[in-house]
Amino acid sequence: MTSHADSPRLDPGVAEELRGIVGTEYVCTSADQLQRYSQCTIPWQSLCAAVVFPASAEEVAGVVRVAARHRIQLWPSSTGRNWGYGTTLAVEDGAIVMILERMNRILEVNDELAYAVIEPGVSYEQFNAHLRSKGYKLWIDCTDGSGQGSVIGNALERGIGETPYGDHFGNLCGLEVVLPDGELVHIGGATSGLKTWHTHKWGVGPYLEGMFTQSNFGIITRAGIWLMPKPESYNSFVYEIRDEEHLPKVLDAFRRLALSGVVNTKLHMINDFVSMTILTQRISEQIPQDGPMTDSDLQALRRKYGISPWNCAGGIYGTRAQVRLQRSLLREALTPYGRLIFISDRLLPLLEGVIERAWKNPLFRRLTELVARTSLPVLESAPYVHKILQGIPTEYFVRHAYYRYRHPRPQQAIQPARDRCGLIWFAPILPFTNSHVWPYLDTCRKRFAAHGFDFYVAMLLMNPRSVVCLMAVIYDKDDANETAHSKLLYEELLDDMRGQQLQQYRAGLQSWQTVFADAPELQRLNEKIKTALDPANILAPGHYGIAYPQALAADRQQNGHER
Repeated sequence: MTSHADSPRLDPGVAEELRGIVGTEYVCTSADQLQRYSQCTIPWQSLCAAVVFPASAEEVAGVVRVAARHRIQLWPSSTGRNWGYGTTLAVEDGAIVMILERMNRILEVNDELAYAVIEPGVSYEQFNAHLRSKGYKLWIDCTDGSGQGSVIGNALERGIGETPYGDHFGNLCGLEVVLPDGELVHIGGATSGLKTWHTHKWGVGPYLEGMFTQSNFGIITRAGIWLMPKPESYNSFVYEIRDEEHLPKVLDAFRRLALSGVVNTKLHMINDFVSMTILTQRISEQIPQDGPMTDSDLQALRRKYGISPWNCAGGIYGTRAQVRLQRSLLREALTPYGRLIFISDRLLPLLEGVIERAWKNPLFRRLTELVARTSLPVLESAPYVHKILQGIPTEYFVRHAYYRYRHPRPQQAIQPARDRCGLIWFAPILPFTNSHVWPYLDTCRKRFAAHGFDFYVAMLLMNPRSVVCLMAVIYDKDDANETAHSKLLYEELLDDMRGQQLQQYRAGLQSWQTVFADAPELQRLNEKIKTALDPANILAPGHYGIAYPQALAADRQQNGHER
């Protein structure tokens, strides 16, 4: 890690200009502050020269103009909780990091047409609380990441949520953008007053909204977002697959259900190790603390916690009649291969009462676990699953980042980057067929084991035809050997993915350099757009591989991406 003495410094005159735009207290230049905003869970790092917190689109434009005038790289971030992908890190030292968390206004909610207009600092927790406290009959879609994460920030990374509205970018409509020259542009509509700006996604003329996702062509300062009308009836479901021989039949069944519209959520299908990382930590278990768990260790933990080799979770929504029909169709398709459990809003408080009593009464706990055929910690997770599938965010699932952490994980104020947790996300997307999924995952599992890591994979149904196989490299950041192997594993996973003619659905800083390695014509097109909009390459150079600094690319190629 770079020391405070080596931290990049911002010219005092530039700092003063920034203070004149956003206010003195909203420009950070001290070594401690710069170190704080140069943290992530990945084993790559850069150090920023300043951090600014604008409060409006006009202030964003002012900061952009200062950066352009002084030829200083500017890296925007919504709330900086993109753990495992890069948070607020630039690809080079010395950038100005712009965090938009002060821009947290909910500007409009339209109950009749089921949309809202929000700024990039609005978090899932804030958004959900606003809708429910004001009595709107609308649900947001959130992720199982931090409730303090940005709604717009995740959508611009094309993140995936939980409900039928889980395609987060697909549900953005009407963007306000600050371009690299400071100009404010309304994408998809007139400058002001257009009545369909947030209801007709395509606008008129070339469709440009997608150009500002996973790119560095502009800074989004507000967006319309479509919301889910509160359904008459809702059930969550959990599906346990105890015999792995049934996995191909289960995958086929889910694909048929998705193609027919019975399953319309972003279904999650997780392996046993994902469950372990939420329920426990390595330091808490009587297993070797070095290398991956053996099969016998894994089976012992499965028995201890009552975990199946694979588990699925999803939701069904609609009228009462529609939910009854969906339950029937799910049972018909899935019960031959595993155990299917439904939870309704009516059942939830009863379940929560049972869980609370079981924690207090050992005898009642044993009886509860016997009847439920699982452990109390697993039962305790069910209400969190049920709530997140109706747009209620939680920090509960972020606990996975602490699995290899050397200390007990915090119960509140969870912040993996601050706590030096080691986590790298790897997110390839595959055709949703058995012939593609299982052989590929078997190759990845062997890679994890060869480098001493347990295999973490959560399959997220992007659409009925494509599935994201989200993998987490969870490592001990205070162990130099594990850190080195985490980087080697990640590089090998990238090579295997490209060799299989696959790509990531979203990518982190650690792979931006090679995003377009197999698509040079697409790289050239992106560079032409970048040059037209940002000829000085001020705005986030290298983000998603666009206008990646050539000197840095050569240095990383030579030194294996070491910083």
